[in-house]
Amino acid sequence: MDRVQLQNNVFSYFNKLGDEIDWRALSTPIEVHLIAKTQYLFQQGESAERLYFLHSGLVRYVSVSSEGKEFTQTFAKGPRIIGSTRAMVTQSPVLFGIQALEDSIITSYNWAEFYQQMRHDKAFLECYIHFLEAIFIAKEERESAFVKDSAERRYLEFCVSYPELKDQIPQQYIASYIGITPVALSRIRQKLKLRNHS
Repeated sequence: MDRVQLQNNVFSYFNKLGDEIDWRALSTPIEVHLIAKTQYLFQQGESAERLYFLHSGLVRYVSVSSEGKEFTQTFAKGPRIIGSTRAMVTQSPVLFGIQALEDSIITSYNWAEFYQQMRHDKAFLECYIHFLEAIFIAKEERESAFVKDSAERRYLEFCVSYPELKDQIPQQYIASYIGITPVALSRIRQKLKLRNHS
């Protein structure tokens, strides 16, 4: 897939969020990142001041505590925008890393240049607002689930959201994502297995 096609894919994604955007103002170059399974697009503490777009593949957002313990914050499957809004806007080191769970094709733009060139396009701004709204809604729902739902319910919701992942990725990734230990997750999976066979 060449750069023109990849760029058109990004444009199509934004256009689906709202009215047709006039992309003629955009001149900042697109960069292509081919990230192999287990490799990182960037790691916690690095600079990530770019707008990233995951064309194909699967990644996880992972943060590491001061004791070296990993926490999976979320998963993302292409096509969609990925990255850190905080790092883009504030130009500060990113608070998490993005690791490929399968071979992934990602493109990126320098965010400062991208936004400077597109900020006068009303359709683009409306699409970007819709995107940010979706992020905040998902964050609010996830935080609510941690307060209100049992670990079993969170695991079942994970299976609904990512049905292809429950048997494909390391169980410790799933466990940290739903906020429990791998041992507790193993018990939940065994309990559900017995229930389904009874």
